[in-house]
Amino acid sequence: MPRARVGDPPNENQVIHIESPGVDSWASVGCEDGAVSAPKLWRGQTLQDRSGERRDQLLDRAFDLLGAGGAGAVTMRAVTREANLSPRYFYESFDSRETLLAAVYDRTEGALRERLSAIAPGADPHAAIRTGLETCADFFEEDPRRARVLLREPLADDSLRRHITERTPAAVRALAPMLGSSADDLFASSDDTLATLGTALAGALTAVYLEWVDGHLAIGRDQLVDNAVAIVVSLLSPALGQ
Repeated sequence: MPRARVGDPPNENQVIHIESPGVDSWASVGCEDGAVSAPKLWRGQTLQDRSGERRDQLLDRAFDLLGAGGAGAVTMRAVTREANLSPRYFYESFDSRETLLAAVYDRTEGALRERLSAIAPGADPHAAIRTGLETCADFFEEDPRRARVLLREPLADDSLRRHITERTPAAVRALAPMLGSSADDLFASSDDTLATLGTALAGALTAVYLEWVDGHLAIGRDQLVDNAVAIVVSLLSPALGQ
């Protein structure tokens, strides 16, 4: 198909090459059989690729700010400044600061849940609980900012608190594969029951892990896990029929 530069006489079967600094894009002004031009590329990336990359940049910088300075440090201007992006790109991915906070929380929780999902169920749910709590200890010890994002800031920020309250039943049910068939009755419970149980577990374990990560509990990792297992078993035993 013939190509024409901008300014040439129009031809319904020509494609105009539009040149702008650093951009190579083809705009179809007429083509045979209704063909549509290929997606625009910038350094080998589509518009969708670039948008996703900017979203990841904003999430990374928001995690840094949330993990270091708390929810109060996360503002649209602060995040875009740290990401070296124009403020207009914030609203390309997030409609509010609260949406961004929730996305940072979900991504961090997703990384932890991915590790927990790799735990193979066994005949002894206590062993699975121990492995899960060891996994949590390792996850927070590797990067204490994760503990702040998942444990501390939901206590201080209303929007994060509401977000995790809505997610609690699903989060508790996500433990089902790890505990095996012994937990079938527990995970068949109503959302209200699971929300209550999840809140009790989260409250107890949040305090223990935060104090340990902050260095206020002068105990080793193994003792931390022993204590956490005792807390979880005491809360779950009635539900597990033990």
